[in-house]
Amino acid sequence: MGSESDLGWLVLGDSPRPVYLRIVDALAEARASGRLQPGDRLPPQRDLSRFLGVDLTTVTRAFTEARRRNLIDATAGRGTFITAGEPEEPILDLSMNIPPAPSGLSLSALIRAGIEGLLKRSSAEALLSYHPGPGSPAERAAGSSWLAASGDRLPVERMAVGSGAQALLAAVLLSQTREGDTILTDALTYPGLIALAKATGRKLAGVDGDDDGMRPDDLEEAARRHGARVLYLNPTLHNPIALTMSEDRRRELARMAGKLNLLIVEDDPYSPLLTVSPPAFLSLAPERTFHVATLAKCLSPFLRTAFLVAPDAETLEPVAAAIRGTTMMAPPLMTGLACEWVRSGLAGEITAAVRTEAEARQKTARKILPAGFASAETSLHLWYPLAGRLRSSELVDVARRRGLAISPAEEFSVAPGTADGLRLALGAASSRERLEEGLRGLSSILAGGSGHSPPAV
Repeated sequence: MGSESDLGWLVLGDSPRPVYLRIVDALAEARASGRLQPGDRLPPQRDLSRFLGVDLTTVTRAFTEARRRNLIDATAGRGTFITAGEPEEPILDLSMNIPPAPSGLSLSALIRAGIEGLLKRSSAEALLSYHPGPGSPAERAAGSSWLAASGDRLPVERMAVGSGAQALLAAVLLSQTREGDTILTDALTYPGLIALAKATGRKLAGVDGDDDGMRPDDLEEAARRHGARVLYLNPTLHNPIALTMSEDRRRELARMAGKLNLLIVEDDPYSPLLTVSPPAFLSLAPERTFHVATLAKCLSPFLRTAFLVAPDAETLEPVAAAIRGTTMMAPPLMTGLACEWVRSGLAGEITAAVRTEAEARQKTARKILPAGFASAETSLHLWYPLAGRLRSSELVDVARRRGLAISPAEEFSVAPGTADGLRLALGAASSRERLEEGLRGLSSILAGGSGHSPPAV
């Protein structure tokens, strides 16, 4: 049995690439340089998660990709080891829904300069101390300012800051529901909610919809049948189907939620990608809405910073307690940088550049892919329904063998057999040219042709 490696090889740098891919990159580099040898045993995933300060799911995703590339192998009861075989080339990732690198801006340079400036202007005590709870007054004020782009500034007493949307969603569900409770959501919904419900012992019930989004009559029936008290919505550039719910439908659902006395959890990562967005549930039903807005989808996943608005200061208290009990606080350095970018206006400039790049990539997709996709001009992803065609799980396998990663409907389905389709994320490809190569390969697969494997990322 090989010896267990130390963690000196695990240097992620400041690349805007997703954290899980940077872990794989560090692993590949250490293996190529000889720092990690065949047979070396890696520490447990939980140890790596704690060392990096990231979610366990991020490390698990990294290990899955590293196994696919033949960098590591796992044996039940023994651990994970560096393999002796030749590693495979990485795939072109159309599965990770992240903002594309904005043209004309170097995020790496902005991050580096921003951190250097922040360290010069901030005291060491402020950055090295714990800030438990819903965030400092300055951080909460930055969140209020960010959300004021679509309305009036909100009182900081209703604001909380967290280490990403998932952390804040977890705090809301843990504080507002009990184990065994049912949460209502769309039949196809955000995979993070599905994972969160499973991890915390909550149940999900899918509510049917139409071309305008969730149907109010189906919501009423589902709420009464399940005795549910919480409704989760992703109404703008919905993940995965890219639908933006109309203002009329939002008002109908807000009235129905009031009739049923439902709390609304509004997950809103994508609104900044629209130049004009319908009113949020936060403004339509402020007395019952928990609104979560992350910067990871409109700026960079490097900034694991998200803002939450509660109905009032009193309602925020149990959420703040749940934040303390789970993630303790948002990382001070990243949060400080994110809030400084919000205050200076740089966050808005980056978002506008991301919006422009997303629009260009959507045009590329429409030019190459066959008809039938649901998308929006500035969405980071698109959805392709597969009713009556080859199953998405089979297409995913075919695509992977040709060097493409895509997301099947199963990742988004609240219940098996809800719907079938593919979500394609357009942001992770390193350039429009690389994206075009991948989309041409996928188009060939959908057409039933032999196609050619795109070059490796």
